[in-house]
Amino acid sequence: MKALLISTGLIVFAAISATADTRSTTQYFVVLDTKTKTCTVVDKKPKTIIARVVGDGTYRTEAEAENGMKIIKVCIK
Repeated sequence: MKALLISTGLIVFAAISATADTRSTTQYFVVLDTKTKTCTVVDKKPKTIIARVVGDGTYRTEAEAENGMKIIKVCIK
């Protein structure tokens, strides 16, 4: 009985470890270029004054960021 519990625990641990590595840690940002007044989606936070993050900050997927860009006032033309 102990062996069954231990082996089951190891299998569950291995499954959780395997799925944890496949998740993406990439964050997406909606960025406004202050010179051209255009918005784009990027996967790295800008470090210049010319580009600034607008909207809710970070998004988990690129699609979420693109949808967010559609409702941000400074991005709507």
